[in-house]
Amino acid sequence: MKFRTDKYILIPMSMAIGMLITGILLSYFMPSLFFARILIIVGTMLSVTGVYVATKPIEYFMPDERTNKNTDKAGYHAFWIMVNVVIILNLIDMFTSVSIEYKYAGLLIFIIGIFSLYTLRWYYNKKGGL
Repeated sequence: MKFRTDKYILIPMSMAIGMLITGILLSYFMPSLFFARILIIVGTMLSVTGVYVATKPIEYFMPDERTNKNTDKAGYHAFWIMVNVVIILNLIDMFTSVSIEYKYAGLLIFIIGIFSLYTLRWYYNKKGGL
């Protein structure tokens, strides 16, 4: 099995290994720190993903023109969906007695944006022609 050794593999792999080593050192010196365990888990996941990506040729991950157009179109529409959600939340806050907290509204907007982006990208790729 041949591994790629270009900068697109070596830089993220070195960052993942650095996260893993930092997490191990932090958990050794400060065992009560929960962040160290998260660093170990994320570093391990990124290292495994990096090894998988290193076994594939670079052409495997290059999207074609149709995929780029569909992703751009999905991102445009997801942005406008998020703008409409913000407008609706502001209208609810202004005209009703319900008080919307920022941390819940921000999380709601983020989840709706990500979900709509992936759903629209799937739909436009499934739809075929633009």
